[in-house]
Formats: sequence, C-alpha cells, structure tokens
Amino acid sequence: MRFNSTRFIIDPTPRRADGEYMAHARIGTSRADGSEYDIHLSGDLAGFDVRADVITDAKKRVQDWLNACFG
Repeated sequence: MRFNSTRFIIDPTPRRADGEYMAHARIGTSRADGSEYDIHLSGDLAGFDVRADVITDAKKRVQDWLNACFG
C-alpha cells in the first residue's frame, strides 16, 4: 500500500493494537541505483476504529509534512 510521488514513496500501512488501527507512516525515496532508503519513520500518529480512516489520515499528515519541508 504505497502512494508514489515523483520523489517520495509514502507507506501509510496501519498497525492493529488494542482493538484499534494505529496510524503511522514511512517516507522513503530511491537512490540512483534503484534501492530504497527511509527519510522518515513516524511513531504512532493517532488511533482509529476504521482502517480506511487511518490510511487517509496518515497520507494527509505525510503530504502536509512533505509540503512543509520540501515545498
């Protein structure tokens, strides 16, 4: 489950804990040789009952963070 922009790979896959889905995200990019590396790994961002809500929230937070850092 990845959203690919031109420079960044966003993985908003939630984890399940204590009966709810926890939002977190991995932001990565690719090197010239095609290998991936992590730019940022978030901690738990928020808890949700619905998996789709978690993914939407994590993607929005990542996109906001990328816009703030890289414009």
